[in-house]
Amino acid sequence: MTSMSERWRESWRVLAYSVALALAFVGLQRLELALFSAFGTPAVLDLIGAGPARDEASLAVEAKQVAARSSAAAASLPAGHRLAAFRLGYEVGYASERVGSFAMSAPPVRAQAAAIGAAHIAVAQAQAGALGVGGEVAALPTGNVKEFLALAERIEQNENGLATRLEQRLTPIHRHLYLLGAHVGAGAAKIEGSGGKFALAPATPIRRHATLAGIAPALWQPLAADARGETPAQVLARYRAAVNALGDDLANRDAGDSRTTSVPLVTSTSPR
Repeated sequence: MTSMSERWRESWRVLAYSVALALAFVGLQRLELALFSAFGTPAVLDLIGAGPARDEASLAVEAKQVAARSSAAAASLPAGHRLAAFRLGYEVGYASERVGSFAMSAPPVRAQAAAIGAAHIAVAQAQAGALGVGGEVAALPTGNVKEFLALAERIEQNENGLATRLEQRLTPIHRHLYLLGAHVGAGAAKIEGSGGKFALAPATPIRRHATLAGIAPALWQPLAADARGETPAQVLARYRAAVNALGDDLANRDAGDSRTTSVPLVTSTSPR
């Protein structure tokens, strides 16, 4: 039989391991932030083999393939399909980041974050319904520090299956619009939650999914830019303007490239 002292020692070992793991992930995140701040997004991406100079040609080829696979279904798509797919991802990403960032906080703080997350998920569920995508929509759950710090990777891995459901119901382009929206939404939650002080965007997946979804560089680049030389207020303004500009472009394309004005995705009074 295991003695009480042995159980205590095992408990402390588990606790020490958990603390060390959490500190390691925080340290890696700070190192990544320092690299991007010191050298800029393009330089770091090239250094790790993911920059524009390394895969521009392959991305262009893949974008043509995605467009070709998507063209056959264009006539039967529901109204507002591009913007709805992007917004579905945006709301899920925002809720996942916002709720996850307070997962280890005191119960009243968690409850407040959960209420904000629920408001975003309600919008996401409405977008899914408009697109005919069945099933429940929810934020990606966060049970520990490791899961929270891996949020961008979990979005890429399509943990909730929404990207696949969109591709099956609509087209491959809508898969990438959703994933783009999820990364942008998570970035928006970081920026809004920190008042513009934290603005390290997931530049590589934003660039990839935007390119594969046929989004012009002038629209996605402000969403993936680093914040060197900007005040927190300028970061907030840039991100909000960029998200709304992308939303306007998608709405116009949904309407057959006619000049329309969409409801802003982000305002100073959005739930946050």
